[in-house]
Amino acid sequence: MSDVDYERLFKKFEKVVDTRDSQKIDKVLYHHLYQHAGFIAHYDIHGYRETYAGEGFLAFIDHFAQYPYLGYGSHGEFNRRLREYVLEHAEDIRGDFARKADQKELALLNALAAKHGVTVHPHGADVPTFREPDLVSSISKSGQFEFAF
Repeated sequence: MSDVDYERLFKKFEKVVDTRDSQKIDKVLYHHLYQHAGFIAHYDIHGYRETYAGEGFLAFIDHFAQYPYLGYGSHGEFNRRLREYVLEHAEDIRGDFARKADQKELALLNALAAKHGVTVHPHGADVPTFREPDLVSSISKSGQFEFAF
């Protein structure tokens, strides 16, 4: 591959990583990843995209973090560049996915609370608490218990 071809391929890779969207993997990038970057083909490009879609994208990112040998061989320098790009963005990507997971959980919690007529308050929020009223009791002249609130 020429330097121009590598640069085009890198731009495609950047777009995939920046958007966290495996659907943006085209055939050229797909072929490079499974032929030269240690990925398995997943039968075809459609299976590959599906495998790394949504939260599966974290496995795509982890592949680059886990396999330092990607920097060897005829495409080693280019693969090191891909790996470095992923590692520069990995923390932000993981944070984005963690926030999305939290948002989904909170949405589910709120939906269930609404369904059951319960109010959910954030941890540490100033929430009014139920307090039992003071109960005063005594025994009447007739021997009966009397209660007053």
